Amino acid sequence: MIREKIRSFTEDICDHNGYTNEVKDEIEYTLSIFLFEITKIFIVVLLFSLLGLFKEISLVMIVMGLTKPFTGGYHESTQIKCLVATIILSGIIIILSISNNLNLISIILLNLINIFSVYHQAPIINEDMPLTREDLIRKNRIIATISCTTFFIIALILSSKGIYSSIITWTLVIDSCLMFNKKYKIKTKGDL
Repeated sequence: MIREKIRSFTEDICDHNGYTNEVKDEIEYTLSIFLFEITKIFIVVLLFSLLGLFKEISLVMIVMGLTKPFTGGYHESTQIKCLVATIILSGIIIILSISNNLNLISIILLNLINIFSVYHQAPIINEDMPLTREDLIRKNRIIATISCTTFFIIALILSSKGIYSSIITWTLVIDSCLMFNKKYKIKTKGDL
């Protein structure tokens, strides 16, 4: 139902402005992703806020939102699965941060590993988010590396302010781990 309304809205705008079908498809895709992501973030923040973790989940969502689109990696096949995965991963990050408040050495070492991984692996290309142009791949790698480095610096600044530096660091660790979740199809004798 929502997809139909988005499609109808996009067709109306594109027909009125004389856009090509290719541009129409790009606008429809972007609008769909934007609306689903905003809805997902709202649900996740609301759920964790009810548990008294508004600041914590807000920080997780900010860090994820500013790094994950550029690193690529893990994607679910439906929006519901994505919502469930986001809730589970956010819960893990917050539990890790509360139960393992990182010291300065741990923050430095884990973030250096994150930056190294992002620099050498990002963006992860997969079938759900195909990215084939070399200039876009290079641009995403640079943005991802700068974003992770910036959050590393923020984590260092916040290292004496409670669990916030741990939340940033654990979020980046989980994001880095999810970059290596690419599925490969193994050829069998029937595929040859």
